[in-house]
Amino acid sequence: MYPFASLPENLAAFCGILRRTHGFRVGPGELQDAASALEVVELSDERAVRHALRPILTSARAELPVFDRAFTEFFFPRDDGRLSEQMTPTRLDVGSNTAKSHGPGVSPDNPETRAPAVDDEAEGFDAGDSAAAQFQTTDDEFDHATAFARASYSPIEAFGAETPDLMRVEPEWRDAARVLVRRLHVGLSRGWRPARRGRRFDLRRTLRSSLQTGGEPLAPRWLRRPMTRPRIVLIIDGSRSMSAFAHTALQVAVAIASVTLRVEVFTFSTALERVTTDVRRAAAGERRRLECLAYAWGGGTSIGACLQQFVQRFGERLLNRDTVVIIASDGLDVGNTDVLRDVMRVLHRRAAGVVWLNPLLETAGYEPTASGMRAARPYVSTFASVASAADLARLARFMRLRA
Repeated sequence: MYPFASLPENLAAFCGILRRTHGFRVGPGELQDAASALEVVELSDERAVRHALRPILTSARAELPVFDRAFTEFFFPRDDGRLSEQMTPTRLDVGSNTAKSHGPGVSPDNPETRAPAVDDEAEGFDAGDSAAAQFQTTDDEFDHATAFARASYSPIEAFGAETPDLMRVEPEWRDAARVLVRRLHVGLSRGWRPARRGRRFDLRRTLRSSLQTGGEPLAPRWLRRPMTRPRIVLIIDGSRSMSAFAHTALQVAVAIASVTLRVEVFTFSTALERVTTDVRRAAAGERRRLECLAYAWGGGTSIGACLQQFVQRFGERLLNRDTVVIIASDGLDVGNTDVLRDVMRVLHRRAAGVVWLNPLLETAGYEPTASGMRAARPYVSTFASVASAADLARLARFMRLRA
């Protein structure tokens, strides 16, 4: 039905057409306001969406028929899936409020496309103030607002976003997870355990074994403090910017759950959701679909707010010196960077280590310069990317944890 797969992309593209093709004065503020307006309307109601966008994206009455025509042409294209050829560039003369055609689709003599002449003063518009020369918006500013609208818009029910499947773990992923868990440790345990070699002599077991040799202690027994296996908390970014990488992150979660029970898994978008039970069932061989994720999948990204939810709801039980927190996210966040910075400081202080798996590290020339990534980076003990089972097996070699 729409040219693009998601509503944020369609909204950004539609605003771009109004701005570049039809000369509408649509800038970063209008695009962000339009994204916010769509959060409070019923998206299945075409009239509600049209009426919500019209007052935000138009600034003169003469633009109304042009907006309606462009809206219909964009969101209801021809049956062959292409935009209608009748959608030709149209520029508005703000001084006279009449549409000037630059192609056969718009004509001043055509009553369907001719904009009505309106007195600006009667309608409350100031032609001088609304002149295009006084509205200068660079393409960089508009592109920044486009990225904001795509990242921040998150009503999952609007998209009908498909919830992800948890597939049976593949053998190579299970083997890689086993290597990771075996190599991963967060220090020595408090208790002493029997061992062939150790730091403490075990007199009791040595005497018992000497009964087999006539009381001669020929085989000394030892005790040692084994290494503590950590609890792994995996927090997966399920926002739309991670749609191409979230499947790999879920595969990592299922693989780890197949070799240890000391794992907790969460997903987030603009809210946090615990999915540990589903991940464990998938690790046991059951095919699972993550249902009822709501705002924890397929929407915008609020990393700081969601991590704050995790600390408040689960931090008392899960965060300690035996916990390794693994965050799988691209770091693209439109939330408050101060909140993200504060919660990352808490995770860094209370956990044995914070591992950030950023799939964009695989991109040539990538630098973690996004505001969210810059805020979180000082508190990340290991910054890596996992795109394959081999990457997961290698992760433990350079993972830095607090001893």
